[in-house]
Amino acid sequence: MDLFPEDKISHHTARNYIARIRRGELVYKPDDTDFIKMKIKGEEPLINSELADFDDPLGLMIDFPTSWAEINEPIVIQGVKRLGICNDIHLPYHDKFAVQACFAEFKKRGVDGIYLNGDIMDLEDVSRFEKMPDGRYLRDEIEVGRSFVKSLRKLFPNIPIYWKDGNHEKRLESYVSSKAPELVKLFGMDIPTQLELSYHDIIHVPEHKVARFGKLWIAHGHELGLKSGTVNIARQVRMRVGVNVIFGHWHKQQVDTSRNLADEVHGAWALGCLAYLKPRYTGVLNQWTQGAATVDLNEDGSFQVHPFQIVDGIVI
Repeated sequence: MDLFPEDKISHHTARNYIARIRRGELVYKPDDTDFIKMKIKGEEPLINSELADFDDPLGLMIDFPTSWAEINEPIVIQGVKRLGICNDIHLPYHDKFAVQACFAEFKKRGVDGIYLNGDIMDLEDVSRFEKMPDGRYLRDEIEVGRSFVKSLRKLFPNIPIYWKDGNHEKRLESYVSSKAPELVKLFGMDIPTQLELSYHDIIHVPEHKVARFGKLWIAHGHELGLKSGTVNIARQVRMRVGVNVIFGHWHKQQVDTSRNLADEVHGAWALGCLAYLKPRYTGVLNQWTQGAATVDLNEDGSFQVHPFQIVDGIVI
């Protein structure tokens, strides 16, 4: 049955159209029908009372309260065939030689997209942990971040770059909301504005969102709710999410794959960091390693992950 016979829009067509827009598979077009326009905007279209809205399976117009829930669909990476993924640079506590080696390898492998997968900044000055009285402040960290963004865009001028906020980027929002909640909504009190991401045409991915690249999911790692002391983190993440996933956060390089009863093989890839490996808060010994990965995407959504390790500023 058609909701609007003159426009030939059925329940099934409208439902699928809206769902695909929310998943990022389609782009909204201004010339779409009024019915679809109103649904996207959250307005209720005027329909024949004898017909059911596709959101209402009972066929009754029941005045339930509007939900406050925020739509939290993954970011879908499109138009990219070879994606470079790195995480945990922790500017300004990065390893300059590891950073140079990583992006030189991306350049060598011919990536046509880059995904900065969280904790690119450290933001020590607004953390809840003890700080060193070294005379450096938040504004100095922000300047380092701006310099990095500017240099990265200069090195890769014509490809999409994604910036994903990790738990360290969240420190700024958490600090402001706890210390001065009146300033939370003030313009500029956020990472995208401070680092001028839009000016450099860098796509911002909020801290609570994950991304999807074909059949591979991308998360920073803190969103998954696992403890930091987990030994085999790749196995734990694979068992928790049940899909192919690549992630950072733990500063380790691991991979774990398994086949299920339906003969589906799922894998989890943990990437190393690009941070300095001996920060004062971990002492002189930890299990961190440095590295990143490129991912090749096939037309059917399948993929190949090509991780690489960095030792002493050299890709091995």
